[in-house]
Amino acid sequence: MPGRDTLTTGDLGEQLAADYLQQHGYRLLCRNFRCPCGEIDIIAEREGVIYFVEVKSRNKSTFAPPAANVTRTKRRQISRAAALWFAKQGYELPSGLLVAEVYLDSGNIHLLEDFLL
Repeated sequence: MPGRDTLTTGDLGEQLAADYLQQHGYRLLCRNFRCPCGEIDIIAEREGVIYFVEVKSRNKSTFAPPAANVTRTKRRQISRAAALWFAKQGYELPSGLLVAEVYLDSGNIHLLEDFLL
């Protein structure tokens, strides 16, 4: 999809990921939660677990998977933002980090659920 800028690619990837999550039984709670610690792309719940979702989109398949860009620093940032989100809600539930890899060229979406906070 030539001619799109990064923001547009990111927005499309986030929408596709949100749709995918809903189709797979997740209830969306929040999108683009912003706080002084950073941003969480999607916050969703499924079966009593809150998932903080980092969406990584690619126009083309590349050698490195999109999740490779979710660094230790980024996970710490999401963890801090998640703590603030829970504080604003006034409750806390079991939680985890999902990375949604969105491949725009093929339409494939992979969820990596092994990133626990």
